[in-house]
Amino acid sequence: MTSSRRAIMLRTALPVVVVLLLPSQRAVEVIYPGYTWQALGGGIYVHMWDDPLAGPIDGTSTVIVNDEDVFVVDTHINPAAARAVIAKIRAITDNPVTHVINTHWHDDHTNGNHAYRQAFPEARFIAHRATRSSLDEGWASMEDQRRRAYEAVRGRDLATAADAIEANDPDRAMTLRLFAAYRDALEPELPTLELVYPDLLFDDRMVFERGERTIVVQWMGRGNTDGDAVVWLPDDRRLIAGDLLVAPIPYAFDSPMVDWVGTLARVADLGAEIIVPGHGAVQRDMRYLAQVASLLDATIATVRDAHAAGVGYDHLAAAVDLTAQERRFTGGDAARAYAWRSFYLEPGLKSAWTSLGYPVPQTQ
Repeated sequence: MTSSRRAIMLRTALPVVVVLLLPSQRAVEVIYPGYTWQALGGGIYVHMWDDPLAGPIDGTSTVIVNDEDVFVVDTHINPAAARAVIAKIRAITDNPVTHVINTHWHDDHTNGNHAYRQAFPEARFIAHRATRSSLDEGWASMEDQRRRAYEAVRGRDLATAADAIEANDPDRAMTLRLFAAYRDALEPELPTLELVYPDLLFDDRMVFERGERTIVVQWMGRGNTDGDAVVWLPDDRRLIAGDLLVAPIPYAFDSPMVDWVGTLARVADLGAEIIVPGHGAVQRDMRYLAQVASLLDATIATVRDAHAAGVGYDHLAAAVDLTAQERRFTGGDAARAYAWRSFYLEPGLKSAWTSLGYPVPQTQ
């Protein structure tokens, strides 16, 4: 587990229910503030953090209601949000949650495991073996760091500090606001959070038959992390991609980028009609996946060319030009531009550099 991802990962309120109707006539509910619950059909639902660029940035949780049981994919960073999902599951079915799948180790996909263990003591927690290793390595220390950091500050003080520097340092102001949002959401939860680790591990794939539905939990190669799992529902043509695909700006923290391109190609070959990213809007075609794959290719190529021209790591950012890709992903939006710089460009250049086998100076 790496310090750069932990550093960037540094609204708890009573649930309400509001029913909306989208132009496409898909019912959307708010079962916990800041999130929406959406039906994808066939007993498949997603619980999604509305603004994937606003704090506390949280992963999407997917619920698969089968004939006799329920599978859940990823469990949120905030256990309170996970408890809201559990309440919703109980409102729509008497079937128990028997399996919880963690697509990767990041705590915005695993902190809610505790809520599921409490509600469904017999449930099994599934992950790739590399994901379990990463959680063993650093999950406990990361949450301890969060506790200490959040105890030392107040959210309103961070907001005041952000306002004071907004004009001169908008990126720093945005970082402070993200930290404040994490603090306000998680500080009440962390004192009682228990870490529930995956106990059913796999290396390549696991297949579950549930009536007329097949559920495939599969490792298709390294990408966002070493142990990314996808959940493929071939009968429904739905794919739950975890952070292999994140919208509207991909994350590139310490990612094995060269491998990631091939992994996305294999994901595309599945032919999913609907893709649930780890964060952001549900994708109903392959266009965004292709856009991310093209970005990764361009990043690798420009870093390779810079290295061949004798550019050292310390001068890489100045030598690489990804402005065309930046315009495509951000469209000039300030929040997207901040996310581009913080979540993709800076960590992505390092990820491309290291995955090409080039050494990084020890001071980095």
